[in-house]
Amino acid sequence: MWAHLQPDTKSKNMPSIIARGAYGHDAIRYPIKALTYVLARPSLWRIVLRVACIGGTLAMLILVLLFATALKPQAELISPNLEWWAWLVAVLLVLLESAIATGLLLVVSQSKVQTKLFVATMRMEGQWRENEMVAQSTIKDFNLIKKAFLVRVVTFPIQLIPVVGGAIYSAINATFTGWDYMDRYFDAIKLPSRLQRVEVFGADKSDCSALFYSSTYDVDNEYARFGFMVGFFESLPIVGSVVFPLTNAVAAALFASDIERAGGPSCLQENGGSTIMKT
Repeated sequence: MWAHLQPDTKSKNMPSIIARGAYGHDAIRYPIKALTYVLARPSLWRIVLRVACIGGTLAMLILVLLFATALKPQAELISPNLEWWAWLVAVLLVLLESAIATGLLLVVSQSKVQTKLFVATMRMEGQWRENEMVAQSTIKDFNLIKKAFLVRVVTFPIQLIPVVGGAIYSAINATFTGWDYMDRYFDAIKLPSRLQRVEVFGADKSDCSALFYSSTYDVDNEYARFGFMVGFFESLPIVGSVVFPLTNAVAAALFASDIERAGGPSCLQENGGSTIMKT
């Protein structure tokens, strides 16, 4: 159990989490490592394969349904004469609508499985403390309103540009994406929201104000680096929203396990920066 949940307030320039590799490894590597980690463990890849197949089938059905029912009406609405450019715009709209509809349904269907994979991975790593940690609640699992939600909605269409658009979207939302995935760990150790912000941003900033601080987008921020790769994988066409949200939950567990091995989140430092150890 964690002793006093108080951040170190003695140093205004404490690097804590924004020092690259602060927990032993570069956080950008965890989503990549999770791929081989899952493949090497049948108990994990069977879950990923089953849920990914269901998600892939669902995504294809939505895409076909929207092209069959919404493409022509939208093209006619854009231009009654059905000019070629109207068809092009209609196709882009259908793709965007399909991505949004599929994304919402997959979030609901995958969230509980993500928590299951997260806990299972931490147990395999020997870092899940059964009597002290708690799995994220079902209500939290199905929460669709993510951190910096408005920014994500506004920047979402950028992903229509293959690969490059996904990279830009991931860079803009990196820190908040990383925080969302690590939220399962913070909930497990019952880390208060205020200390979560200290851990992620290096200071107690509100989500809104953090959007306008350069430190939020610092390339050395562990959570930004982790979140960028997580977001980039999930922006890839077809497999992005079907497979990677599941392997990224494993990646978050590997990241959390390294944090545990390091003695816990850096925001729990006190007395000049010494990390409070769990008892």
